[in-house]
Amino acid sequence: MKNSNDKNLMFSDFYLSAFCLAKGIRLINIDRTNPRRALFIFDNKKDNQSLIEDFMFGRSKIEPKKFISAIKELKQLLYQDYE
Repeated sequence: MKNSNDKNLMFSDFYLSAFCLAKGIRLINIDRTNPRRALFIFDNKKDNQSLIEDFMFGRSKIEPKKFISAIKELKQLLYQDYE
């Protein structure tokens, strides 16, 4: 996890980002300033922090199809400008 502020959550972890997307957290932007690592920026709501903690400590459950769909969507967004 990267810096988070009151307004946004920022992660460089791809699978955490896919989890957030699958859980319905709104993706605001993908910062590609660093060519070696993208930074996924999400909207921060008060209940999002507990979702992230559940993911980090293995306490969360998610529908597999939603997670796979979120992975595919993130990959598409990540590489759409490079093709």
